[in-house]
Amino acid sequence: MSKKLSRAFFRSSPVQWGFALFLAAWMILVRVTTRWTYIGRDLAEPVWQSGKGVVWCYWHSRIMGAHSIWPRNVQPMLMLISLSPDGQFVARAAELVGRQVVRGSSSKKKADGETEDKGALQAFRQMLSHAVKGGCVGVTPDGPRGPRMRAQMGAVRVAKMAKVPLLPSAFAVKGAAYAKSWDRFHLPPLFSRGVIVFGAPIHIPPKADEAALEQVRLALETALTAAMQEADRLVGGPVIEPGPVAKAHPADEVPA
Repeated sequence: MSKKLSRAFFRSSPVQWGFALFLAAWMILVRVTTRWTYIGRDLAEPVWQSGKGVVWCYWHSRIMGAHSIWPRNVQPMLMLISLSPDGQFVARAAELVGRQVVRGSSSKKKADGETEDKGALQAFRQMLSHAVKGGCVGVTPDGPRGPRMRAQMGAVRVAKMAKVPLLPSAFAVKGAAYAKSWDRFHLPPLFSRGVIVFGAPIHIPPKADEAALEQVRLALETALTAAMQEADRLVGGPVIEPGPVAKAHPADEVPA
């Protein structure tokens, strides 16, 4: 089978639905069969109890644990999923486990200098509205293309405009497989022992300028990496280091 035909096969609707059903079932089973230990839950509980909005963050490699990390009886979650064809089954899986989804990808500069909007503006507006109304916006700040464990500015901009905190988190499960993908994707087993780690909420000053937002971005990146490495350490997993620093963090990742 040629690469083109193979890609078409795996992106066909029946195959995508099959992947989505498998992923949804696995996420539910991971949640209910894992013996969870919580680190820093006392840092997250005031955010949950506030009833106010929040931008909840985790690295792209931990998508399989998103259903386990975020409780179902607190702020309703709106997950940002890439508009890429490969993101379709992930979005369907999230909806199958009862999570609301918004689709969007970073805007890109075309060869002629024009900006190609890949749903970023609409996604940004939906996330902003959801957070302002007291909801949780779930974001992977290094997704969908990386570099691994390097935060883009989008989550920070949503949190600033919605006037809500950023909440970093991570999870790891003992015996998980770590893929050789760009993000070192974490595939958790069933009936094992897992750790969920929360970092301290990051509050953004209302009048923060671009320099201050960059410091917030760095703080988020540091907190997410510390949380994930701590979770991996506690279950005997590998220490995964961030990828190379991106040349720039373009202002058009998510419309401001």
